[in-house]
Amino acid sequence: MNHSTWARLRLELRVVGIAAPATALVAPLAGAVLVTTLHAAGAGAADLDRAAGAVLAGLAPLGAAVAAASIVGRDPGAELVMTATAYRRVLFLRVGLVVAATALVTLLDAVAFHALKAWPAGQGTGGYVLVWAPPMVWLVALAVLIAVALRSSAAASGLIGGVWTAQLLMARDIRPHAVLRAQYLFLGVADRVPAHDWTVNRIALPAIGVAAAVAAGLLLGRPDRLLGSDAA
Repeated sequence: MNHSTWARLRLELRVVGIAAPATALVAPLAGAVLVTTLHAAGAGAADLDRAAGAVLAGLAPLGAAVAAASIVGRDPGAELVMTATAYRRVLFLRVGLVVAATALVTLLDAVAFHALKAWPAGQGTGGYVLVWAPPMVWLVALAVLIAVALRSSAAASGLIGGVWTAQLLMARDIRPHAVLRAQYLFLGVADRVPAHDWTVNRIALPAIGVAAAVAAGLLLGRPDRLLGSDAA
């Protein structure tokens, strides 16, 4: 990495501030402490598996999504950025920096949980990434799209939190329906699922995430629409 690139990244991190990275990282870090503590206390295998799955597929993606939503339009020099360069690239870079850091910590969590034998049922080493990455892509992309579309980071965080909670509480109603099951964040966390259902879910989640990111990018073709909103 050359000096100018590193300087640019440091600048973007300064603009993002500490709140967004802290929000994103607290979930996987606290989750690691929780699972390690349960393991040290002699918790049963089933309890460890559920805790690890909740951290990887639930808490880490939610933290990253809320942090991503908070970044939209939070640049105090937004007007200058919008006239000097494509704000779309700037925003995606900032979101990407925070999500990449969260992804790295979550991956380290996954490796540690597997070593502790705290691992969702039926998941092999492919779960190092597959357990958490599709839900994270789905939640982050939808959070950014909602924040841009509604011009409100707060509304996006609330809606994403609501969707996450609804999925958690309505698991029994979601799993029997093929379409809803394909967009279910926690599939395979609490129990084994057929390989076909798992494969469809792991493909469908990031596919919708990519579509949401593209839609957000199209809306950001007019970044001036963020000015004057509560996200600006």
